[in-house]
Amino acid sequence: MRGSRMLSALIGLLASTGAAAAERLYACGDDQIREYAVTGDSATETWRWSAGAARDLPSAYRTRLLAHIDDCKAVDGNKAILVTASTGGVVLIDRASGKVRFRATAPMAHSADLLPGGYAAVALSINPAGDRLELYKLSRSEPPLASLPLPSGHGAVWDARRQRLFALSHDLIQAFSFDSKAAAPRLTEAARWTLPGRRDGHDLSPTPGGGYVVTTDDGAWTFDPDRGDFAPIPALNPKLRVKAVSVTKETMAWVQAEESWWAHGFTVADRDTGRQHRFETPGMKLYKVRWIP
Repeated sequence: MRGSRMLSALIGLLASTGAAAAERLYACGDDQIREYAVTGDSATETWRWSAGAARDLPSAYRTRLLAHIDDCKAVDGNKAILVTASTGGVVLIDRASGKVRFRATAPMAHSADLLPGGYAAVALSINPAGDRLELYKLSRSEPPLASLPLPSGHGAVWDARRQRLFALSHDLIQAFSFDSKAAAPRLTEAARWTLPGRRDGHDLSPTPGGGYVVTTDDGAWTFDPDRGDFAPIPALNPKLRVKAVSVTKETMAWVQAEESWWAHGFTVADRDTGRQHRFETPGMKLYKVRWIP
């Protein structure tokens, strides 16, 4: 028996350090973030954070503002997770400790990203106090420093190579310049592109090659900011209610709503959408998945 246990441990060690090591992603929904290790046809939960159990958050965040998390992305060299919730909360979580480094109230917050110099941009969707792009300083939780109109804001991604913030709204992708060293830092529109298909932008995520994937009301598309063009992703276009698409050099993962706005699980496939595997997320109304770089 002892030899069997040692052999099992060795096999596990080799699997974790070998060429076929698992890729990791975050899945979010309800008040939870789960980390999964995905390899071949298996996905194993390896870590979980729940707003309701976060003792360093005020009660309003634990019980209401983070009740419906809608985005969760690895930031700060994968040392932190930036989280938004349609129920009105934004938090920056330290991955190692689970402690909250920043928080803000933002009605219908749907996406966010960190900007140079210790700032964050948050996209807010349809709400009397939403439909805008907000700028925050991470050293102070509230209120925002500035805001710009962003109808049905659903995406915010900082592009370090282009030094632009890309933001997704109902009809457009917009690029904003940002100077963190200015006396009064602000976001200034530099370019815009009209969405394809039936528009209604829903998700914006970067690709390793410097492009983007964007989802609309009727499907998923690749977007090249340098050429300004969109191309349909065949396996995901046309396809309704695709809530998230995330890609690595070799792998793609996505969530398509099955019950109103949420799903019971996510799909992982090769970049050409071959060899698809479906993974359930029991006990969570899944909204988005994001690969961890």
